[in-house]
Amino acid sequence: MLDFLSYGFIQQAIVIGIALALSAALLSPFLVLNQQAMIADGLAHVSFAGIILGILLSGEALWIAIPFVMLASLLIKYLSTTKTINGDAAIGLVSSISFAIGLIIVKKSQGFNISIESMLVGNMFTATRSEMILSLLILLFITLFVLFFYRKLFMMTYDLNYAKFSKINVSLLGYLLSALTAFFIVVGVRTIGTLLISALVVFPSVISSQVTKSFKNTLIIGVGSSLIIVVMGIFVAHPLEIPVGSTIVVIYTIVFLLINTLKPLWRK
Repeated sequence: MLDFLSYGFIQQAIVIGIALALSAALLSPFLVLNQQAMIADGLAHVSFAGIILGILLSGEALWIAIPFVMLASLLIKYLSTTKTINGDAAIGLVSSISFAIGLIIVKKSQGFNISIESMLVGNMFTATRSEMILSLLILLFITLFVLFFYRKLFMMTYDLNYAKFSKINVSLLGYLLSALTAFFIVVGVRTIGTLLISALVVFPSVISSQVTKSFKNTLIIGVGSSLIIVVMGIFVAHPLEIPVGSTIVVIYTIVFLLINTLKPLWRK
């Protein structure tokens, strides 16, 4: 029944899935609870243009896309700190412009032979070894970042003014968080898809916050649930021959609905 696990591309997909699941779950509470969840969706649209540029200019698209999206994330962060524009508007401006430019490049490029659909929904089973290495690398970076700055990030999430009063460099940490999110999004877009990658960031905290009010438990439950659901999505998607990213999002949604349905019962 589990013979497909002997295939190299399945093993690679599981490694990538686990790395992305853990990365997304670690980022999730610091973005979602700080009302910055939409930055993941915005950067996914930016990465569409970045990857297209990478495909046209280089044999390794990610080497172009990663710095491109990181710069965009820093621009969004900078614009959101100005008094003339708020964070959501900054995300909307940068992401919509980038996505539009990407579509124009595709339309006008003669040698572009990559399916737009594959870029929008992703395909974890066709991921390359370099993408697997990058997914493990971003997991390492995010894990070290969260472990080293956990207390400061926690304070920034719940009380930004107090964090500033405590002399925490909230600006630097905010830029670092945005850059790491951008790195994660670019790697994830190639495997989960432009339209779905933000769900991996949003769902872990949304689900775990339904069962606990503790920030630490929200992080732990988010990591655990994300890991289980992403691996389950791979196991379900392969035999049914359906997109992995879509399957993962559907399972997340089912779990969320089940928790909200059963929550009144266990409270009694």
